[in-house]
Amino acid sequence: IEQWGKAQEPSSSQVPCQTSYPAMSPSLAPLLDLMEMPKPRWKVPAAWLPHVLLVHAVVAGCLVPLSPAVVWVDPFAALSVALGSTYRIQVAPPLGLAIDAGSAVLLKISPLLAALSTAMGAWGLADVLAPLRGPGREDAVSVMATVCRGPLLWLLSGLLHGTGAAWAATRTSSAELRFAAVLGAEAVGAAQRERPVLPLTARLHPLLFPYKAFEIQQEDVPGGATVDMWPLQPGGGDAARPIFFFVHGGAWRGGNSRMNPSCLLLHRLSMRGWQVCAVNYRKRRWPQHIEDCGAALRFVLGRAPAEQDGEPLRVVVGGASAGGHLAALLASQPEFAPALRGAVLLYPALDPADDMQQFLPWPFGPSTIRWFFQLVVLRGNRDFWDEAKPLAQITPAFPPCLAVHGELDGLAPVVVSRAFFAGLAAARSCPRDFLVEVPGAKHSFEVGGGPMNRVVLDGIVAWLRPIEEQIS
Repeated sequence: IEQWGKAQEPSSSQVPCQTSYPAMSPSLAPLLDLMEMPKPRWKVPAAWLPHVLLVHAVVAGCLVPLSPAVVWVDPFAALSVALGSTYRIQVAPPLGLAIDAGSAVLLKISPLLAALSTAMGAWGLADVLAPLRGPGREDAVSVMATVCRGPLLWLLSGLLHGTGAAWAATRTSSAELRFAAVLGAEAVGAAQRERPVLPLTARLHPLLFPYKAFEIQQEDVPGGATVDMWPLQPGGGDAARPIFFFVHGGAWRGGNSRMNPSCLLLHRLSMRGWQVCAVNYRKRRWPQHIEDCGAALRFVLGRAPAEQDGEPLRVVVGGASAGGHLAALLASQPEFAPALRGAVLLYPALDPADDMQQFLPWPFGPSTIRWFFQLVVLRGNRDFWDEAKPLAQITPAFPPCLAVHGELDGLAPVVVSRAFFAGLAAARSCPRDFLVEVPGAKHSFEVGGGPMNRVVLDGIVAWLRPIEEQIS
C-alpha cells in the first residue's frame, strides 16, 4: 500500500486533504495486488446456516398440507429458529439484501419473539408430556420425538431471540465506545445532549417520517433530476450555513429521497441549521446516475450565497449504500473540490465490479454483483466500468471522509470500506479520515430504529461539528 501511495503523492504545490486536485489515480490493480484479500464470506459454511434453516422451514410448511406424516418438524417453530439465527451471522454478499433488513426489524421486537416462543414451547411441552402422567401411558420414544418436533424447537427459538435481545443492548454500548474512541468522548457527549425531538411517527419507524409536515420543497434540475430542499431553520445567517448534499440508495435502480431510512440524519442536520439537500436521480442507464447527481450539486452550489467576508462554501456530500458509491464518485470530481469539506458514507457499495472478489459468484460466470451492475446499471456498456469504480478514483485531494459500516453487512461487505480507507491513507495524510465499524450491524441497519440509530447519528454530528464551527 505504501508503494502504491507514493505514486499518488501530490506535487510540492499541493496540500493533502485540502482543495487542490491532482491527476486521476492509476489502475486499481496495484493497490489490490499489495493487499491481502480476506476469505470470501460465501466460502464460510456458517454464512449459509440462515439460508438452510429458512429453506427447511419453507419446505416443511409446504409439505404439511400434503402429507403431515412426513414432516419431522413444526414449520412455524423451524421458521422462528431460522429467523433467530439471522441476528449474529453475516451471510454471503449479496444475499443479505432481504435478510439484513429483516433481521434489523426483528431484532427490535426480539424480546416479544423470545417471550412468545418460550410460551409456545412450554405450552407444547406440557401438552405432549401430559399422557405420560395418565393411566394410558404412551411410548416414551414417540413422546420424545413429538417433543423434538415442536416444543423443543420453540424453546430453542426463545433462546435465540432472547440472547439476540441481550446482545443488541451490549452492541449499542460498544458502538458508543467506538465513536468516542475515534471522535472523542466530549464531542460525542455534546451531540447526545443536543438531540432534537423526533416526530412521533418517525419514532415508530424511520420510513414513517412525516415529510409533508416539514414543507420540503422539490426543485427541478435541468437534465431530469430533482432536489429536495429542506427548509432553513431559524438562527444564523444564510450565507454562513453549511450544506449537506445527500444521495439516496436503492441498488442503483430504486429508492428515492423520501423513501430511505437516512431521513433521521437529514432531519437532525436540518434542525442544527444545515442547508440539507437530497437528490432524486434518474436510474434508467449509467451514467445518468452520476450525471444527475453532479448536475444537482451544481444546481445547489449555484443557488448558495456567494462567499461572504472571505468565507468559502462548506459542502459535505453524503450517501447510503448505492448512494454512498455515487457520493464517493462525486467527491472525486475536480470541479467540486474547492467547495467540499467532507464526505459521509453509510455502508457504501464501493466495489460494484467485485475487484476484491467478496461476492457470491454464479456457478459459471462473473460474481453476482458484477453481473447485476453490468447488465442492469451499465446496460452492457463496459466502457463505463473505470469511471464507476470509487476504489480507482482515490486521489490526495479526496475530502476528509467518515464511513459508518456494519460489521455483519451481508450486502456491501465492510472489507471493501477497509480497502478504500487504506487507499486514502496511502494517497494522503488526513487526520479526519475515520471508518467506524458498527458492532453487530448489518446493511441498512437504520430500518430497525432504536438506540443504535441515535448512537450513529451522534457520531456523525460529532464528526461534522468542526465544519459547523469553521475549524479547518
